[in-house]
Amino acid sequence: MRVSIDRFARWLEITPQRGWMILVGLMLSTAAFAATGDNAIAISRIAAPLWLTGIALTIIGCWKNSPPQERKRWDRWEIAVILALTVASIILRAWGADHMPYVLSGDEGSAGLTAWEFLDGRRSNILGLGWFSFPSLYFWILSLAQRVLGRTVIAIRWVSALAGAMTIPALYWTCRSLFNRRVALLSAAWLMAFHHHIFFSRVAYNNIWDGLFFVIALGAFWNAWEFNDRRAFLLAGLALGFAQYFYTTSHLIPILLVLWMIWLARRGGGWKSRLPGFVCMVLVALSVSLPLVLLYLRHPESLFFTASRVSMLIPGWIGPAAKALGTTPVGLVFEQIWVTALGLTVAETQGVYYGSGIPMLIGASAWIFSIGLIYCAIRFREARCGLILITILAVLLVGGLSIQAPNGQRMLFLSPILAILIASTLDGMYVFINGRWPLLKPVAAVGISLLMVLMMGENIKHLFLDYFPTENYGSLNGEVTQEIIELLEDELPQTPLFFTGGDRMSVHSIPSLAYLLPDAHTYDLPPPYDLPRDFSPQGSFTLFAILPEETAAFEKITSSYADGITQPRYNRHGRLLFYLHRVENK
Repeated sequence: MRVSIDRFARWLEITPQRGWMILVGLMLSTAAFAATGDNAIAISRIAAPLWLTGIALTIIGCWKNSPPQERKRWDRWEIAVILALTVASIILRAWGADHMPYVLSGDEGSAGLTAWEFLDGRRSNILGLGWFSFPSLYFWILSLAQRVLGRTVIAIRWVSALAGAMTIPALYWTCRSLFNRRVALLSAAWLMAFHHHIFFSRVAYNNIWDGLFFVIALGAFWNAWEFNDRRAFLLAGLALGFAQYFYTTSHLIPILLVLWMIWLARRGGGWKSRLPGFVCMVLVALSVSLPLVLLYLRHPESLFFTASRVSMLIPGWIGPAAKALGTTPVGLVFEQIWVTALGLTVAETQGVYYGSGIPMLIGASAWIFSIGLIYCAIRFREARCGLILITILAVLLVGGLSIQAPNGQRMLFLSPILAILIASTLDGMYVFINGRWPLLKPVAAVGISLLMVLMMGENIKHLFLDYFPTENYGSLNGEVTQEIIELLEDELPQTPLFFTGGDRMSVHSIPSLAYLLPDAHTYDLPPPYDLPRDFSPQGSFTLFAILPEETAAFEKITSSYADGITQPRYNRHGRLLFYLHRVENK
């Protein structure tokens, strides 16, 4: 074995001692899996230290000082611009996040409840699985915010705002390496204002993290391949590994990088000299993700649990659905792919979270995207065009295999690529004009700047002036729960509320209530709608919330408590959510 390790180390262009460090690092990551276990409570407290030590040893083992390369110098103005874009991104994503969007969804409530378990002692395993079989690391990060901000909406939403905002400087760095400063500035500015990215940076869901890790992996991998830079390979490996602990679409990142490597290798020789760095990238990614990989090998159903809930490949579903639409299962998949593609520029995106009423790209952005896509299709052999095309095709395939297409939530992964495509297209227009008509260079610069401002304004206007003031949440039950939350927040803490939801919903079916009001006195009231015999009224009033279709409950409760006051509760569009019957306790 020693001879094999020594040979492997020489091939990686490192010393034998470092080869052994890599082996020990991977063994420690494996030991972390053994120490963490399958449950919410970790078997041993040393699980996380073992994991982090394993990652550190693998990085040190793979480390190799690369020869100095001539890089683009970072100027003070450039750093100032990046900071300004980042601050503006945080403001756009964090300001008013406690009420925009106005409904705290059940998924957000579930995430908050899982995160709170780290604080109340019911969970300590950061390498295990949590709600909806998502890795627990994300919920642990939420718990850090809850430790500071409490059990609040902003505690769990501001984590997403931070992840979304940090994607902006990461995209700038990546585009600066891939293209130039101009493309970097245009892409970062566009993504900063992109309505789709801003919205999902304002909800407590883990899909916003995928774009951040994807951008870092792309920038690092490009620098690694261009300069055969070992440090960049290791950074790409870290981004790949940590990405696996977040949303399901992160599983696409390794596949896309491998496909992109094929594009890069086709440009000419030298790819063999980069293989050691590529293997080191894989080793670092493995050291980070190994506990999760081993957990999935033990519980393979957990790997596909989330996807199976939204996939068209659910057994017994796609066949009847295709038959009802007069097509075949394969035809239905292709139809979904086509609908997802239309969701980029034509069709309204769907989803419970964000029923935007518009496609992902609107106004001038849609036109610039279309021009850039045609250009990339013509120049598909170029590495940068190949990256854009394979990412778009991958997201379209995911949409084709998903229900409710075009689903904005599962297209979020595409946001940075859209920014790159639009920015590089604008840059191409500028270069073309400057090459043909040099005297028009100032005019072209001003025109492209104004076009970018227009696109940013269109996106911000739609989200903050058109959508949020008239937001229509995609779940009526979620709106009912949100109205109950707002109702109880204005009542005395001990005020009881009895809910008649029939077969549609229970008062505890949306976890956001349990997250925000854990001590609320809420009860389901089944037929014959009599209060429990042991019920002892506390506070000044007893409340009854009755869904509109529960006519029998309405008649029984209002007649039994005829001295009470009945008030209909509506959503912002005038739709009746429930009747509130308030009875004074005597």
